[in-house]
Amino acid sequence: MLAGTTWDFSASEWSGPDSAASQRCSVRSDVTASRPGAESSFSGSDTARLQEQQLVRGLPGRRFRPELHGLRGLAILGVVLFHLFGAGRVSGGIDIFLAVSGFLFTAMLLREAAETGGRIDVGRYLSRLARRLLAPAVLVIGVTTVVGFFVMPVTDRLQLLAEARASLLYFENLELLRAQMSYEAAGAGTSPFQHFWSLSVQGQFYLVWPVVAILAVWIAKRVRRSATTIMMLLVGLVLVASLIYAIYMQTISQDQAYLMTRTRLWELAFGGLLALLAARMTVPAVIRPLVGWIGLGLVLTAGFALDGAQVFPGPLALWPLAGFAFIIISAGPAGAALDHPWTAAKLLSARLLAWIGDLAYGLYLWHWPLLIFYLEIRDYPAVGVRGGLLLFFLSLCLAWLTHRFVETPIGIAKALPQWRQLAVAGGGIAVGAAALSAVLLFTSPPIPDGYTMTGVDSEQYPGADAIESSVIKPVPAAEIYPALDSIAQDQPTYHQWGCRQKVGNDPGSGAVLVCEDLNKPENPSATVMLAGGSHAGQWHHAFSLLAEQNNWELLVVDKSGCRFGPLEDPENNTCDQWNRDFVKVVQERSPDLVVTPGTVAFQSGPKEHIWDGAPDRWEEITETGTDLLLMRATPRPEQDAPQCLASGKSPSECGPDFSVFEDQNPLEPYGQQDSIHTVDMTDRICPAQECPAVIGNVAVYRDDSHLTNAYVETLAPYLDEKLQRQIPDLY
Repeated sequence: MLAGTTWDFSASEWSGPDSAASQRCSVRSDVTASRPGAESSFSGSDTARLQEQQLVRGLPGRRFRPELHGLRGLAILGVVLFHLFGAGRVSGGIDIFLAVSGFLFTAMLLREAAETGGRIDVGRYLSRLARRLLAPAVLVIGVTTVVGFFVMPVTDRLQLLAEARASLLYFENLELLRAQMSYEAAGAGTSPFQHFWSLSVQGQFYLVWPVVAILAVWIAKRVRRSATTIMMLLVGLVLVASLIYAIYMQTISQDQAYLMTRTRLWELAFGGLLALLAARMTVPAVIRPLVGWIGLGLVLTAGFALDGAQVFPGPLALWPLAGFAFIIISAGPAGAALDHPWTAAKLLSARLLAWIGDLAYGLYLWHWPLLIFYLEIRDYPAVGVRGGLLLFFLSLCLAWLTHRFVETPIGIAKALPQWRQLAVAGGGIAVGAAALSAVLLFTSPPIPDGYTMTGVDSEQYPGADAIESSVIKPVPAAEIYPALDSIAQDQPTYHQWGCRQKVGNDPGSGAVLVCEDLNKPENPSATVMLAGGSHAGQWHHAFSLLAEQNNWELLVVDKSGCRFGPLEDPENNTCDQWNRDFVKVVQERSPDLVVTPGTVAFQSGPKEHIWDGAPDRWEEITETGTDLLLMRATPRPEQDAPQCLASGKSPSECGPDFSVFEDQNPLEPYGQQDSIHTVDMTDRICPAQECPAVIGNVAVYRDDSHLTNAYVETLAPYLDEKLQRQIPDLY
């Protein structure tokens, strides 16, 4: 992981500051052939000694590598500076850190496993990991949670606690994936724990990699080969498999590929393979300086030449990783200590970069929450130059304080019994995780069951009923409903039924799933099918109320993030596949009416319009004999409306801009056809061409795109009126 203490490869990536050598990185690049007189777990026979020599042949040795420590300092500078001033780009520094972790841990673990005949002291391994890494992380997690509880919007508190727990237990990358959050540039509303995704990847690696080293030794003993050779094969297999999977996942979802451990494992394996091959990878002394400068150039230019957030961890991540490899190779067998002053390796060994390397872990931990809190407090979309410099200085100061008063004292706590170190670390994690889980359990609002407005005072919370003649009439003062801290739960009930096709391009996600009517009448007078993406599904509660009143069967066919459109590549694009196969479901189920959004209205880009290719899908539906209802788009706020309201802004400031609508409804020409009908609910969402985020004390939006169930339910009577005029045969 990223840490400010030093490396001790007898047990951990980080070593304490209790010795001079522990103030820097140290690895072994000499080749161990035999160890006469050393203790061994093998028998004393000549055959056993030969087998031992064969097993340990080629093991990476231990020596001090100041250039590696300096590279760590340079890489962390890149990460921090790009976060502060990179306008959303990434430096490639995290990719280098993953490779460095693989380099160091592969060498250390294989050496211990081979020299003991296939054993690793798990207690010592875990205690040193905890001693070097856990305390600074716990400190930052605790401070971030407390500060975030007061600084972040009330709508983010539950997610803040969930991510604090995930960061403490090293599965933050999995939590981001679960919450369908992508790796985003810093901004108001961005998670202050987002940067823990990479530490989680490394933490998961630390638990798995000892097994790989032990397996390599076990196989090597049975096939009578060196452990290094077998480890090379295993690490190579991991590298190839993970890289192939990363390339595949990038075709499915770049957001998922960026955060997944399985897609990042190849970068750790790259470092591991380099550690095993480093002693064999020599270049002539005359060109070593050139190789080093090329490597340094690759490291420095990766963030400028590549949009890492869009292309990593695919093959283009080899750009910064190749730079790392060239720097290692350029140092030569004697290392950077004996290099000329004008070499890249010597530059990376400079005192300033070594000092930054000492503070690297703390600098990485502190800079991101400071940045997010600064943007949240100042309500800025991005940090300026002066703000960025201030944040960098504060991060550096906190990193130094953490190194001086947390990492250093705890790093020299080796005198404590090993069991006590593990007990303190394990107990601390358990208590922290249990406390966060308890808070989440008792503060998480229940998932609504049934209609949101059931039992709510309609006089105090009239919602759409508050609109008369395009004017919102005054209503009694009251808190916004649903409550802002639970509004994210106010989603259509069919989301909980397991029949909603998920967003993205995962295999199988193009299948057309049907959400059945759980309250289907015995003899329905009509079957209505809501179809499309979430902007069709947001009307579920209104149509459900009407279905109960009119003896309809209501079906929902929703693929999240997909709308009716062109069939460009149905073999590879699951949304296109869903579009292609939807008409088959219509033919099978024979609904009387299919309901879907007819236009889209984004806050950025073109004004309200009909999605390309949608009319072709509409025609396919009506050709089956089914009527089609096209609903005019609901405008989308420029920001998350509940977060905006929680920040103290007014409903008018937090709502969407009416100007996204065309002056004339683009659906009107289609409504002239016998089997196509149109409904426009704009007058009840944007009265008098104003679209407030709250109407009649009821929140209109649950996020930056979708209507709340509560407001949709208050729209049901007005939708009913329009449907009776448009489609009287349905009644």
